[in-house]
Amino acid sequence: MKTYQKLCTEFYDLEPHRDGTISAVFYLQRAMQAHGSILEPMCGTGRFLIPMLEAGLDVQGFDASSYMLDALKKKYTRISSKQPPVWQQFVQDFLSERRYQLIFVPYGSWGLITDLEDSKKCLASMYNHLAVGGKFIIEIETVASVPQPCGIWRRGVHTRADGSKIAINTKASYDKDSQIFQSLCHYESIVQGVVDCLEIEDFKMYLYHFEEMDQLLRDVGFSDITKYQDYNLSPVVDLAAHIIIYECVK
Repeated sequence: MKTYQKLCTEFYDLEPHRDGTISAVFYLQRAMQAHGSILEPMCGTGRFLIPMLEAGLDVQGFDASSYMLDALKKKYTRISSKQPPVWQQFVQDFLSERRYQLIFVPYGSWGLITDLEDSKKCLASMYNHLAVGGKFIIEIETVASVPQPCGIWRRGVHTRADGSKIAINTKASYDKDSQIFQSLCHYESIVQGVVDCLEIEDFKMYLYHFEEMDQLLRDVGFSDITKYQDYNLSPVVDLAAHIIIYECVK
C-alpha cells in the first residue's frame, strides 16, 4: 500500500469533505433503513462507519491502509471500550460467507481500483455478498471532475490541535486514454515553523465516463439501478456531473 500513509491519513481527517453533513445524513439514513448487516469496504478513518456503530447498527468495515485503520480505532476508543469490527484487506481479496443487507462505498473511493477488469470482478464480489433484496450503494467520480488547469502546483495547509501544521503540495495530471487521474502529493509536517517530516505519495484514480458504471453494474447482475448526482437525490441529468451515486438492489 503506497498511498494513504501516516501524513496523508492525518491530512485526510483534517480536510473538510464535500457536502460533509449532507453525505453523513444520506449514508446514515440508508444504513438505518437496511434492517440488517452492513459492510463498508474502503472504510478509511471511519467518517461514516463510526456514527453507524454509535447508532447501534450491525456494521463492519475494512480498508487496505493500516494508517487509516489505526486512525479509526483511535477515534473509536474515545467513545467505546470495545474494538471496532474492522480489518485490513483489499477489496480484490474480500471473501466472506456472510451476506449483507447493505454494502456501500462513498466518496469515489472505488476509483482507487484503477484496473477496469479488477473493478468488474470486485463489483461481482459485492453483488455476490449481498442478501437478496439488499442494496449496493457506490459513488464514483467522473471524467468531468478533473481539476483545471492540470500541471500546476497547489498547496493546502491545516492546523493541528497543538498549533503545528500539516501541508500538502499537489500536482495533477490526467490521461484521457487510460482515464487515470494522477496526483503527485508532497506532505509536510511543520512544527514551530520547521518541516520535521516529509511524505511523498503518487496518487492514482480511475475516472468514469458518464454511463460507464451503468454497464458494469448490469454486467455483474444488477437490474434495479437508481442514480443521483448529489445527496439530495437529484436525478442525473447533467453530463458534466462530477459525481454519480448509484443505488442498486439485488
